Amino acid sequence: MTHIAKGANVPVPTAPLRVAVGRRQVPGAPEVEAAALLLDATGAVRGDAGLVFRGLSAHPSGAVRHLGTGDGGGQVAEWLELDLPRVGTDVQRVLIAGYCDSAVFGAVPGLYAQVVAVDGGVVTHYDVTDASTETAFVLGEFYRRDGAWKFRAVGQGYDSGLKGLAQDFGGTVAEAAVPVPEQPAAGPVVLENVGKTGAVRPGAAYGGEEDRTVKAPTLTPTVTATAPVTAPTYPPPQPSTPLPHPTVAAPASWGTFLDFEPLVFRGKNAKTITVDLPFPPDSDPVILAARLTDARFRFLHVRILGPGEDVFCNDLPDHHGRALFVPPPGGGPVKLKVRHSGNWELTFLPLTAALPIGPGTVRGSGREVFVHTGPAAELKVRASDRYSGWFQVHSHRGDTPGALREPAERLFYAWNGDRVEEKARIPDGPLLIVIDKSKHEWEFTLDPLPRQVSDHG
Repeated sequence: MTHIAKGANVPVPTAPLRVAVGRRQVPGAPEVEAAALLLDATGAVRGDAGLVFRGLSAHPSGAVRHLGTGDGGGQVAEWLELDLPRVGTDVQRVLIAGYCDSAVFGAVPGLYAQVVAVDGGVVTHYDVTDASTETAFVLGEFYRRDGAWKFRAVGQGYDSGLKGLAQDFGGTVAEAAVPVPEQPAAGPVVLENVGKTGAVRPGAAYGGEEDRTVKAPTLTPTVTATAPVTAPTYPPPQPSTPLPHPTVAAPASWGTFLDFEPLVFRGKNAKTITVDLPFPPDSDPVILAARLTDARFRFLHVRILGPGEDVFCNDLPDHHGRALFVPPPGGGPVKLKVRHSGNWELTFLPLTAALPIGPGTVRGSGREVFVHTGPAAELKVRASDRYSGWFQVHSHRGDTPGALREPAERLFYAWNGDRVEEKARIPDGPLLIVIDKSKHEWEFTLDPLPRQVSDHG
């Protein structure tokens, strides 16, 4: 099973799959319901039946269905079924969302999405750790890529509930329920989880695997299978909190980074936007996440007006990427010129939203910002690109926010689509690792060095 972090993606088999939108079973916890949105190449819901949820429980094609609720092993989940071979070619993406009718997602304990094959094998698992005031939440999406399907962890919240979420994608919420046709009993579905709480603890990735056995959630028919539980290979992101590590404390100055609620801009084609965050002079960097919703167009250009510096000027291979954004030294509001041939979404995040990278393997594509807070380690990178693009990774290190404004060391570099199979030693954290040029699909594996090597090597 592959645990993935927010923004990461993983290939999935083009086969029938089941998806759990789940949480820990805690008395008094909010109820979470699941929905699927079928989107076309423009990012819009495909017709009135393009939204599948409890009130409209099957797409007319039968390719997407709402199966109901199951519980067991201290977990409760709503289940969706996707028959990917039957998804029409006019559907390019299928969003997996949850919504709360009378609460916010910040009150939901242990929210996650899990993709399961019909034979019970767990394909991938994504834990949500940064929910707050949202009443609807896009946990992930299935999307087409070169004739195959992938799943990406999205982690985008909305404050307008299911109706507002549907309207954002050009759809409406139907009130009448559509009965689900009966089907033969499927094989057992196994739900894997992590730890006693069902969420990743800050030190879980550094303490080795924890073998546990829990009951799988109950479906129709009843499921009674059990499965061993393993800890994830790295912790999920912890936005808007100090950079975590179980044994190595970050410098105090790393806790003073500019902190703010995520700021989202949406537009179409070319547009100038003003980012009115309170950037002080010589501000520390922040993260700019970009998302494109039209499958036909990958190129995005984002330029800081005034200094004339580019933040993005490249293709986003999976229509998603995160870049280190260094504000102009004078501070204050920043104007950006955005150029793209379709719909786009830009989200500004504090630097504490960098994806933690710990022992194990993480996979993805395009540009990304990681934080390493553990001991010295060997970082192995494998990357390939069919589009003949550059691949460049820098590390940023410093005891003050201003020291992180410039790259300290180039770790990896390749051009003209060269395949990358390299390794580099990285020092004790905290350390930012930034993929700042990439159309590649990549795989990072972090192996801690023996203590005597890291202390004296």
